[in-house]
Amino acid sequence: MDEEEIHIAVGKNFRKEKANILWAAARFARATIVLVHVHWPSKWMPFMGSKVLYKFADEKEKEMHRTKETDAMVKMLSRYKNLCGTRKVRVHYLSHDDVLAGVVNLIKKLKIKRIVIGSRSMSKEAMLLKCCQVWVVINGKHMSTSNDHLEHTGSIGYGGSPESLASIHELSDDSNGYITPPSDFADEIIYDDGITQMDGTDELAMCGVQEAEAEEEEIIETGEQISYEEVEQFPQEIAHQTDEIQSFRSVSERAEELMEEIDKLQRKLKELQEEDHGILSPRQKLGAASSLKKEKSLSTPPRYPELQLPEHIARLSMAKISEATENFNSRNLIGEGGYGPVYRGKLGGVAVAIKLLRPHPHGGKQGFPEYKQEVMVLSRVKHPHIVKLMGVCPETCCLVYEHLPNGSLLDSLAKRPKPQPLSWKDRVRILAEQRSALAYLHSCRPHAIIHADLKLTNILLDAANGSRLGDFGTARTVHVKPLQDEEDTICRRTNPMGTTGYMDPLFFITGELTAESDVYAFGVVILQVLTGLPHVNIAEQVREAIRMDAVHCVLDASAGSWPEVQADKLLRLALRCCSLERKRRPAITCDAEWRSLDILQRMAKAQTKSWKRTPHGCGS
Repeated sequence: MDEEEIHIAVGKNFRKEKANILWAAARFARATIVLVHVHWPSKWMPFMGSKVLYKFADEKEKEMHRTKETDAMVKMLSRYKNLCGTRKVRVHYLSHDDVLAGVVNLIKKLKIKRIVIGSRSMSKEAMLLKCCQVWVVINGKHMSTSNDHLEHTGSIGYGGSPESLASIHELSDDSNGYITPPSDFADEIIYDDGITQMDGTDELAMCGVQEAEAEEEEIIETGEQISYEEVEQFPQEIAHQTDEIQSFRSVSERAEELMEEIDKLQRKLKELQEEDHGILSPRQKLGAASSLKKEKSLSTPPRYPELQLPEHIARLSMAKISEATENFNSRNLIGEGGYGPVYRGKLGGVAVAIKLLRPHPHGGKQGFPEYKQEVMVLSRVKHPHIVKLMGVCPETCCLVYEHLPNGSLLDSLAKRPKPQPLSWKDRVRILAEQRSALAYLHSCRPHAIIHADLKLTNILLDAANGSRLGDFGTARTVHVKPLQDEEDTICRRTNPMGTTGYMDPLFFITGELTAESDVYAFGVVILQVLTGLPHVNIAEQVREAIRMDAVHCVLDASAGSWPEVQADKLLRLALRCCSLERKRRPAITCDAEWRSLDILQRMAKAQTKSWKRTPHGCGS
């Protein structure tokens, strides 16, 4: 048999491929070893702690990602090359979306006579069997040989011309002395979820993994052991066969665990420091209530300045607040934000949500401006889709709201499949409700109100999934001049505030807070509600989907069957909201601008009414 060359298809399972390479080196002692690899480009790429479709990333990010993939692949192939010591070794690779077609391309262009493959199922492919001899080797043990009689003719089973083949690359001789450190193996390939992004020859190596595992189990049952006696000239290599990939994953997982532990310790340290500076925990506030009463009896000024409250806002004592929350029992804790912890409670038999102010560590009034702002705004507004302020505790700046049991809109979008995901009809209704709430705020006279922190977590849902806009601590009032000047006067200079991803970039740059700043954030909310995607880079992803006429790919399928034509129009309107030019953003108070949302809402109402009538007509 001619032993000029022996070709070995390799993937990223180092332990398996190492055994196969050493077996081939021993079996074909006089042959030149040629490693071949089909790289299958990944369809996803990491972005900001998440993953994004490759086609939605910008060109610079694509180039960086592909460069990392290529570097990782070259390191891997260099490592395989170094397994053979002083033996003559060549390495060829190509990128291809179809693994089998990639292998056939390699065989044709390189005129391969025989190839070692670590997969039984791949070796049975008719297209491959027409090309050359196929040696099936599993974990360094020869299983079978196909087409033992076949001689390469240069024209068997290929078709097409060499010019039509994928571009094949050869690893340069500069890599002969390159040894990849263990920690570098398969780097850039393992993502946050612990899943290894496999390329084409991973599929080549793994498509028959179940068969290989079954064969190994059969070997164990019959007492047969895999032996590497045929490759005694490589004792050191065989003695150190460890699974580097698994080792790398273990190190990564351990690093993540350590980072979590560090975060927990830092939070604990911060809590202890706050306690040292006199911070009151919810339980300590019980004692604080009696202390406050003593201070009042001694005519001591209150801790916070008194606010003038309208009659419909109840004044509550700290004792009453403590009683409503069962002494701030942990089971009544709903959550915690930047302002402070929020508790569930009952006042006069009515369910309420009580938000406690977190005092400044050094006894200052941090948080009081937000408390004051929220009281001032919510005490003067009345709208069915804005959260209702029911009372305050002036002693400790507690705020008492109506209780909304279904949490935030973000919670409802994330809860899949239990409880039932929000349908597209509910989502459209919620968007219409929030547009109504914003239009009301922007239309207030003589002082328009800009929310300044609109996002999914600040839209709360009642038991029937009716929405309320909340958290007005960062809201600002803007004096509005007569009608002819309105377009230029709804603006206020202030320090940039809000949440990254929802914040108007122009507000961040100029410090000018305008009604259009709320419109920008509302555009991001619309995109999230329709797609279910994270807010980071969402406008770019949706814009690309529209450009590629693939809106159906980004609409959240868990919401049901969207009316795609109207959903497309609403997504385009949301992208206008996210425009960097304020003049291009639709006015939230202009009904004509929001026609696409109104049409979707009418369609949702019509379908809901039709659905409700259907059960009554079934028996007739």
